[in-house]
Amino acid sequence: MRVLIAEDDEAVRELIRLNLELAGHEVVGEATCGREALDLLQSQRPDVLILDMMMPNMNGREVLEELNKAEYDGTTVLAFSAAPTELARAIELGADAAVLKTGDFDMLVDALATL
Repeated sequence: MRVLIAEDDEAVRELIRLNLELAGHEVVGEATCGREALDLLQSQRPDVLILDMMMPNMNGREVLEELNKAEYDGTTVLAFSAAPTELARAIELGADAAVLKTGDFDMLVDALATL
């Protein structure tokens, strides 16, 4: 699977990338804010966007709202947050799945297998 990671915390982003690569996924880009994620979505056309809901310069909710207005053929959105209320909101806004940010990055890999 081709994956784009949108996460503002560099250490978390690196751990996600390492776990995904170990599981055989290809990380096609890494964004540190929502605006950057949208730009990379257009240029990279990943299969999956892992979207942190709490980022600067356009948060995850705003990214999902923008995705609802535009067409991103075939990109599945996996919302990722430490706040359960943010994950519920992400699903309401159209995210395909949600994973609670607990530090167990295997959960992300497992979630990708169900998409």
